Amino acid sequence: MKSQLRNITVDGYAFVYWYTGGSSFILNLSPKENKNIKITLMFQADPPEEEPHTSWSFYDISAQINGMETVIHLGKPKHIAEIISYLMAKRQELWIQGRPQVLDHAWDLLKEMGYCEFKPIWIRQW
Repeated sequence: MKSQLRNITVDGYAFVYWYTGGSSFILNLSPKENKNIKITLMFQADPPEEEPHTSWSFYDISAQINGMETVIHLGKPKHIAEIISYLMAKRQELWIQGRPQVLDHAWDLLKEMGYCEFKPIWIRQW
């Protein structure tokens, strides 16, 4: 399932984002004023075994940060803003015009942000 293009403002800068859910979750980020800059975060995971006519997806991830349990919702603006803010502050090298950046192991980015012990919360889709 692909989301619509959505707007978000982080630290005074306008961005657009869209995502695709399924057995992996793909989040795309781009500055609103320059869509020639694009970062794609790929969260790969192994879905539970499928029953006939059933597929699985996840948007929520159970995790820990600073020893506390939390849930990261990859489709909510709050968590997307947190990811964008981190990328702006700590990973400036990814914001390159005309050269899309793909992070195949976006779990590593969440680790850099201080999260650990990831467990996707799987939902059944028909």
